[in-house]
Amino acid sequence: MKKKIISIILNIILFLGFYFFSDICSLVFELLNIELGNLSRSLVILIIVLMELIPLLVLVIVYRKDLKDEFKPFKENFIDNMDKYIRYWILALILMTVSNVIIELITGSNVSNNEQAIRNIMDVLPIYMIFSSCICAPIAEELAYRKAINKIFINKNLSIIASGIVFGLAHVLGTYSGISDLLYIIPYGVFGSIFMYIYLDSKSIWNTITIHFVHNSLLVIAYLIRL
Repeated sequence: MKKKIISIILNIILFLGFYFFSDICSLVFELLNIELGNLSRSLVILIIVLMELIPLLVLVIVYRKDLKDEFKPFKENFIDNMDKYIRYWILALILMTVSNVIIELITGSNVSNNEQAIRNIMDVLPIYMIFSSCICAPIAEELAYRKAINKIFINKNLSIIASGIVFGLAHVLGTYSGISDLLYIIPYGVFGSIFMYIYLDSKSIWNTITIHFVHNSLLVIAYLIRL
């Protein structure tokens, strides 16, 4: 019991560190009187990339044993798992689309602030955004919102619910501008819950990392094609 409690506490700290890392960095910059706007473009980009890589590397180091242990069953059952779990991803896409359509009818907005922020950064820093969305996010978010959340809540059903809620909040609160933004917790939450189910059912985080990579890559490609 003591080991479980310690594990839960450590994973809570790890998750909070990941979630608030950018805020912590902003506080440090403020304390040091560092204005990013006064720095060169190349230095700002370097800082942004490091802010992305550091929490990712911490998560990979902490969960390196799980990543290693779960890679073998992922590799051995890759075809069967992808055939099965791609269907769950398609279900998530359908539910997200339906949710977004309903939200658009209610609010008149056809895109969340989070999505708009990503598009804005894509227009200015496309290479960084491709790296962030297609490489860093699938790994870091799956380790934080699936692996860490599951180790915190332990119970399967609680993990699925918590992952959906936290994942939804994470993609809304960062760009929150009004009460209507909270509606977007639903589509993001659906995605988070279904991915947690995939992780728990397959017992390998590599499955959700792979599908998350495919999902984000297709969104990036679709946006670039429309430019």
